[in-house]
Amino acid sequence: MTPDADSAPSSPAPGGRVLTVTAGPPAAGGTFVARHEGRVVFVRGTAPGETVTARLLEDPQAKADARFWRAEALDVLEAGPDRVPTVWEEAGVDGVGGAEWAHIALPAQRRIASEVMQELLRRAGVTSFPIEQVQVEPAPHDADGLGWRTRVRYAVGPDGEVGMRGWRSHEVRPVGEDPLSAPAVRALRLGEWTAPEGTEAVDAVAPSAGPASVVLIGRDLDPETIEIPESWGDADVAVRTGRGLVPLRGDGTVHERLGERMFTVSATGFWQSHRRAAELLTEVVDSALHAPRGGSAWDLYGGVGVFAAVAAEQVGTGGSVVSVEGNRRASQLAAQNLEDLPQVSTATADVTDWVRARRGGVDAVVLDPPRAGAGVELMGLLAGAVRQRIVYVSCEPATLARDLAAIEGKGWQVKDLRAFDLFPHTHHIESVAVLERSAG
Repeated sequence: MTPDADSAPSSPAPGGRVLTVTAGPPAAGGTFVARHEGRVVFVRGTAPGETVTARLLEDPQAKADARFWRAEALDVLEAGPDRVPTVWEEAGVDGVGGAEWAHIALPAQRRIASEVMQELLRRAGVTSFPIEQVQVEPAPHDADGLGWRTRVRYAVGPDGEVGMRGWRSHEVRPVGEDPLSAPAVRALRLGEWTAPEGTEAVDAVAPSAGPASVVLIGRDLDPETIEIPESWGDADVAVRTGRGLVPLRGDGTVHERLGERMFTVSATGFWQSHRRAAELLTEVVDSALHAPRGGSAWDLYGGVGVFAAVAAEQVGTGGSVVSVEGNRRASQLAAQNLEDLPQVSTATADVTDWVRARRGGVDAVVLDPPRAGAGVELMGLLAGAVRQRIVYVSCEPATLARDLAAIEGKGWQVKDLRAFDLFPHTHHIESVAVLERSAG
């Protein structure tokens, strides 16, 4: 994690300069901490204990008193024990930014991620749960961390080339075989296709039910001029312009099967990326929520209704569940997806505003906020409103740690905290925290 760098020299980072450094502990964000002449250097593309040559990044925002530099490893002079042949050559030096740990053995990735998460919890001041027990677990049946990514956003370069942006760069770079993406996404061969003028990005989705989906994104694209290449097979296709989503083939949605239930999701809407994530997280939430029969529950940041369905089964037809989601289209789809559950209602609103306006309490809450987290205000509101249990699903350990510390200060405690490797070969971590009121 980030060490104290108060004693660092005051000169700005000379971008392009090559240093020889030895990597130390991991830092939040997927880099590793090294030191050069007293200054902290965050290095991408290395691993603990390695000695590498690293090139400093150009940083036009750097100030004369910058406390740290950022760098990318060029050559390995002395490899560490965790290094393996990379699973994605295009993610190396000057490559795409979506697989910063592709050169690290999977068990080591999880050990490193566990260290990062534990340190974030310590620094935030979380005290009610034994932090050393937080260990990042693999997804079920994920042996190599490949082919898991069912949702991919590709960038488009100035000449229509389709790829991904480099690490801390706007440059669009080739993806090659794109080994982290699901087979149905790779089969589209988007990296070999030239996008029409005006295309700013391309979304590709490999849902669990039905055909793949491709959405061309560009404010000024004309849907009538788009020609669908044969290589996309029977994939659904849509164009998202400044005026909205225009389906060219299909209806602009994809379908995800979760147990016995089918969920309709907007082609550009949110669904967990890992092919097993929705199933795994649903099982964890189901076992943790404990919403009472005939009781009440809120599903906050509810998306298209996945966790609301879990809560609805627990409270039964005599209970009540409200799914609250800020995105109007997702909230509409949640109502459609759960129309057979009369105990569920939906609300389109800012979550914090909605909770602030409630009168009376609720038995149980599940929330799955974006990377920014729930925030201190919302955690305080929930601390007063929830009678029994809160289950917090997080995709960002730093904001989770902040929010857990905040609600501990309101008389709650962390009863369980599990972390999962649902983004293999990257530094991202998914986690589920279970909260209850402190005894006494």
